[in-house]
Amino acid sequence: MAQVKLTDNDVQLIIEAGLEEAARFTAAYIEQYGEHFPCGFAWVKIKPARGQFVKVLKEMKLGDTSYEGGYSVWNPSKNFTQCMDAKEAGARAFAEHLQKYGVDVTSHTRLD
Repeated sequence: MAQVKLTDNDVQLIIEAGLEEAARFTAAYIEQYGEHFPCGFAWVKIKPARGQFVKVLKEMKLGDTSYEGGYSVWNPSKNFTQCMDAKEAGARAFAEHLQKYGVDVTSHTRLD
């Protein structure tokens, strides 16, 4: 089966849908469990930092090159909660959404 070539516009729409999914998952987590300890951060990392998705993320001014290697998008849900678990739900949803399109992406967390 031949692989479909995505345009940059297609990739941008995929990323935007992933960001919406991240926001939805974070909000659902907060609705179900509330905002609680632990406080922290969540992000996704695409490694290696190359390819069409990284190119489009840069054009969208989302994320940055990670000092540990790869390309990171912090808090893809864009939710202002301090609850790391809620942010993690969104980061995981965003990563899983991009993985459907063959992107080598993982979600990460860190306590504050």
